[in-house]
Amino acid sequence: MKLKMMVLVATGALLSVGTVSAQDVAALLKSKNCLNCHAIEAKKMGPSYKELSAKYTKEAMPAIVKKLRDGQGHMKVTGTDDELNAIVEFALSQK
Repeated sequence: MKLKMMVLVATGALLSVGTVSAQDVAALLKSKNCLNCHAIEAKKMGPSYKELSAKYTKEAMPAIVKKLRDGQGHMKVTGTDDELNAIVEFALSQK
């Protein structure tokens, strides 16, 4: 139930991000296993998306995407630039 709620919130929070639709962002969060370690409001294994948005600005997006892609301080996440940017933009939009 919590996973469904998080996916619905993710879908509603982003009507569109670049070339990746909100439905795609929700699917990305699930397929890339983001929701195993992160939640929107609650700290899990990793920080919540709200914690991340309080810590980083959108200007940090390229550096965060690089860390995800390279596995620096975070498990390595594979995906296109559009996919990774959509995930990071979603996380940083959770105020």
